[in-house]
Amino acid sequence: MNPRHGGELKNGMVYAAVWVMLACVLLFLLNIANATAAAKPVDRSNMLFPYYSVAEVLNSVAIHHHGKRAAALRGQLEQLSIATAQYCKTTAQTQPVNKQALEAQYAKTYMAWLQLSAVVMGPMLKNNTVRQIDFRPLRVNLLERAIDKRPQGVQAMALVGSPAKGFPALEYLLTQTDFKAGTPHCNYAQEVVLDIARTVADLKWKAKSNQVTGDTAQTTGEGMQLYLNQLVGAIHNLAWESIEKPLLQNKDQASAGVAGVQTKWLLSEFNLTEKAWAAQWQGIENVLLVSGQTVPQADAQVVPLEAYLRGLGKTELADALVKHVSAVTAALQACNMSNQASVDRFVRALKVLKGFMESEVAKGLTVAIQFSSSDGD
Repeated sequence: MNPRHGGELKNGMVYAAVWVMLACVLLFLLNIANATAAAKPVDRSNMLFPYYSVAEVLNSVAIHHHGKRAAALRGQLEQLSIATAQYCKTTAQTQPVNKQALEAQYAKTYMAWLQLSAVVMGPMLKNNTVRQIDFRPLRVNLLERAIDKRPQGVQAMALVGSPAKGFPALEYLLTQTDFKAGTPHCNYAQEVVLDIARTVADLKWKAKSNQVTGDTAQTTGEGMQLYLNQLVGAIHNLAWESIEKPLLQNKDQASAGVAGVQTKWLLSEFNLTEKAWAAQWQGIENVLLVSGQTVPQADAQVVPLEAYLRGLGKTELADALVKHVSAVTAALQACNMSNQASVDRFVRALKVLKGFMESEVAKGLTVAIQFSSSDGD
């Protein structure tokens, strides 16, 4: 090779390496800037919130919260279906699929479900979707009976009761040591995932008319009342069903002299309880507070409750909402399952927020607190 050309090639490689290094540094700085912007507290002082109609608020939540999270869940379910099929069809002649990878995909899928189902509205409420695919507690005897029947397809799974299928059934099967390829338990798991996916695929959120005249004014008022009640129910469900109820059951069993009692938190076998609480809270917080540095546009973003209140001129009420929601978020960030005091602080913050919603927010919006889908659990 010509020495001159060799020198040029060497210099070119050096220049290329320098440019790549500069590009990496720039990308790193941009990521830091984006992370800083995301973590930056929302400055509401210069925001001018418009008046939002109830229909605009509900439509924004339906399309930009529930609709998008349902789409994300469908994507995770598709991956879960593939992972389950690969694991359950593994034979001695094929490459084994890592069970930990399957469990990780289940966890990601369930976190997506918790974010979607934290506030139950629209078709989820109408179709009683939570009961269909997340019925708790699981009835193990009914599950084993269903496995013995080896159901396949839509019609066969329709005959299986909710207490024997859905996310809890899959979670249980994944924790069993005999959950292996080619077994009836593994085959049933595949059918369970497909059944969940079909149920989620039926969830369709559609925007309703923004025109409110005559009789529809009453319907719109009822819509806000239902929405606020479901928000209150969502906060109650996180505090009670996900945290306090397992603790109470643990204490009852301990007082009854049951040996070796351990609190059965949600997803405790996978060490994901705190992440489950965080996912559930994220699904609630997203529709309560403004999260960006710009005023939400109803046709493109979620209009959270805070923005709705500010658009009505109820600034003090909105400020108080920010205070209580922020207190819950801070308590969650400091929460550690190994520290009961921190768990108690998180629950107290949720209860304070719930009480504030039931009294001050409901009064400010002139709606009645009645029942939500979580009542009676």
